[in-house]
Formats: sequence, C-alpha cells, structure tokens
Amino acid sequence: MKKLVYLLFVSMVLLACRGEEKKVESQIFIEKELSDFIASNPNWGKDEATQAETTDRFQRKLIKLSNEPGFLNGMPLKFSSVTDTTESGQAVKIANFIAYNDNNRPIGSVLNYALLHIKGIVSDEQLKKLKLNDNYTLQGNLQRQGKRADVKFIKVSDFKGYDLGKYTFVITKFDPIEKK
Repeated sequence: MKKLVYLLFVSMVLLACRGEEKKVESQIFIEKELSDFIASNPNWGKDEATQAETTDRFQRKLIKLSNEPGFLNGMPLKFSSVTDTTESGQAVKIANFIAYNDNNRPIGSVLNYALLHIKGIVSDEQLKKLKLNDNYTLQGNLQRQGKRADVKFIKVSDFKGYDLGKYTFVITKFDPIEKK
C-alpha cells in the first residue's frame, strides 16, 4: 500500500511539473518586445484579414520602438559587409549587420525566426576593429527609421518568421560576442 501511495504521489508531482515550462525573460529589448507582441496576438496569421490587421499594428509598433534608446540593446548581429556611400552629402562607411540563427539560444527564442538589418555608420577607426562575419552587440543613435513596408510577418505552412526591417544607426559602441 505504501508503494502504491508513493507511486501515486510521484506521478502527480511529475504530471504537475510536466506542464510547466520555465520561461526565461529575455534581456534583449527586441526579443522581449516581439515575444510580448506575439503572446498578445495569438491569432496572428489565423486568416488573411486577421493577419493583415495584426501585421499593420506590428509594423507601426516596431517603427515606433526603433526610436527607443534601447532598441539595439543586447541584440546579437553579424557583421556581414561594408559599403561606401554618402549621408547628407558626406562620404561615410556603412557596416552592414544582420540578425542570425544561433543553435546556442534557448529553445523557442524568437530571434531565430527574426530578420533585422542594421546599416551602421562607422568611423575608419571603428571599422578597423570589426571583423567580417563576427558577431557583435551594438549601441548607436537612430539616423533613419526603417520603412513600414519592410516589416513583415512571414507564414509558410507551420513556419512563422518576422522581418523586422532595415534601420540606419550611427554606431557609438560595439562589443564582440564570444564564440562558443
């Protein structure tokens, strides 16, 4: 009888714990905001009308968020290329940074399903310290907002992805992310 009570107790504990997922609160501004938006819009992509309405709200919210000082905080980005261009009549270097997939992130991280392109205006001195295809976190000041039309919800069968758009920042600081 004691064994049966013990087994019943252990089974109840295991069943109670099985349904609980440890949700780790992200310290990455963009990931937190995207996760919160997804959680508050569970029917996003349910049908065309709902998808269009929710995507429109998402586009507006994301463009507004790009004005926040912490928009880039903690966001891991890969340095993908350099281009020469002119901004306000001055020749500048643009370091292109993109979001990337990382198997070391927690399971379910929306960052693995998000695209983001940051055009970083950098000095020659900063450029010397950047290594192509290395990963960084950035700090900077928004130079040019993205276009709402570039922010998209991507749904193909069961796959859901999020194109967060393209933004231009004057890079004030960058920190390399150590490879694991």
